[in-house]
Amino acid sequence: MTLPLITERLALRRYTYDDIPDVLAFASQPSVAKVLPERIPATEEGVRKYINQQNSYQPFEKDKVFELAVERQEDGRVIGLLGLICRDPGQGEIGWALGVEYRGQGYATEAARALMDYGFNALGLHRIHADTNSDNLASWRIMERLGMRREAVLRDSVYEDGQWLDRVIYGMLADEWRDIGSSV
Repeated sequence: MTLPLITERLALRRYTYDDIPDVLAFASQPSVAKVLPERIPATEEGVRKYINQQNSYQPFEKDKVFELAVERQEDGRVIGLLGLICRDPGQGEIGWALGVEYRGQGYATEAARALMDYGFNALGLHRIHADTNSDNLASWRIMERLGMRREAVLRDSVYEDGQWLDRVIYGMLADEWRDIGSSV
């Protein structure tokens, strides 16, 4: 398996400069900017630097936040990003962000399923986890649709917008993925 990863509706691939307008569009949205403030400054120059940084990494280089463009095949539009951080020994952390207008259509689940399959089967990861704030119910649902199991709740561990929020951690092991992952 190599990049790009192709699903029924999506291509998960490295960024090009042609993606700058699309990335700027979703990175500028408040709900995306809130979770990616340092990684993608919502300016054309910030997006250009982000693309340069992402393209300087080897795919899934250890301890790097390696992110792929989530491209809709029907129109070539980049609708979000999907990342996987590989750590030793055999650990991975997955995350995603989509533009508001593309949420609720199964794109994040479809993309994450393909990347988890790649992580377990091509990269040989033993465990992949994801985490989110307790108020991000949409991400919880994606993790659960992927067959991930809630492993922990870190109570009042994030202070955001004047309130304390829990951090919720979900995970899956390679053996569990082989049993259920491709069928979820």
